[in-house]
Amino acid sequence: MFDPVLLRSLAATPLRVQYAVLPVPVPVPAPVSARVPVSEAAAAGGGRGWAVLRVTLHGAGATGIGEATLLPCAAAHGHDAVRAQLASAEAGLVRGISPSELPALLPPGPSRSAVDAALWDLFAKRSGLPAWELLGVPPPRPLPGIRTLPLLPPAELEAELRGGDGRGHRFAHGSGHGPGSPKLNLRLGAGSVEDDLARLDAVRRHRPGAWLMADAGGTWDPDRLHTMLPRLAEHGVRVLQQPLPDAESGALVTLRRPFPITADLAHGGAADPGRLAARYDGVALGLDAVGGLTAALALMEEAWQRGLLVLLGSPPATARSWAATLHAAARADLLSIPPALRVPGEPPERSMTAERHGRGRTGEPHDGCCGGRWCRE
Repeated sequence: MFDPVLLRSLAATPLRVQYAVLPVPVPVPAPVSARVPVSEAAAAGGGRGWAVLRVTLHGAGATGIGEATLLPCAAAHGHDAVRAQLASAEAGLVRGISPSELPALLPPGPSRSAVDAALWDLFAKRSGLPAWELLGVPPPRPLPGIRTLPLLPPAELEAELRGGDGRGHRFAHGSGHGPGSPKLNLRLGAGSVEDDLARLDAVRRHRPGAWLMADAGGTWDPDRLHTMLPRLAEHGVRVLQQPLPDAESGALVTLRRPFPITADLAHGGAADPGRLAARYDGVALGLDAVGGLTAALALMEEAWQRGLLVLLGSPPATARSWAATLHAAARADLLSIPPALRVPGEPPERSMTAERHGRGRTGEPHDGCCGGRWCRE
């Protein structure tokens, strides 16, 4: 991967650290975290809404910016918790630091993810090299993405699959979220087995030829998993994500399955890859969950060595944070494209999809997806 000697030379400069928590509108259709309505999730999180954490690092005449999403239902993403983490790490950051040293200062989560992205952005600007070249990964390129269907009751899901529900809940064509997208992820587990089956039936009625994966979000028990496996296979499901809570995942060790089952690292944190390989066939991870691009690349390398497939995704994200995710995309087997977030009052980024992400240094013009911060001409 990256050159440690070069990174040490770039890190040997004091930094000035700024950070801000910026409220953002809930994406439409509203993504649902932990299988509960957004209104309930916000209530569980003390009334907090969606927000973006922006970290800005200044050093040696250059500025690096990184962003991460703060989920309204996650206690560790609370504004006070994030500010306390960054305040405790500030003394280490101002002395100058390499991304590989961040785990000693910050736990896995959005705080470390935003700082990690800001460091890579800063080092890219200071060195005059694109971030992907510093990282030792291929340049971002067009990749097919998976569209996650919103967690709606079956009747509303049918309306969504027909192209809209009359209330403006419609995905834009060509964004990785359009009804014609060839790869779909269906969230399950919000209700009964019958509800799950109705949602599967709705997808297959309206998208009979779509590549389909399912995400149970850790809501099933082993009995429900045994009931659902053959029905998922009948509906042509290709991958199942996190069917059981982590505490019950031992049931997967001897389970015969018709398709791969992946662990979601957002549920179990930075789980031991050896333990994961004994129970799962793959891992689903996002930069904000594991602590940034540096941590994600290391986990993906270990997963590859253990024969695990990798699903790379993100919660709803700004174009700036998605640009960081795309630098790991070449090492992923599957890529899940999130809904877009935009900070009010700021100009919209032109695109955040893998298909349109800027291709600086590859002979094509940058399309404005991240303002040139990651894909330098």
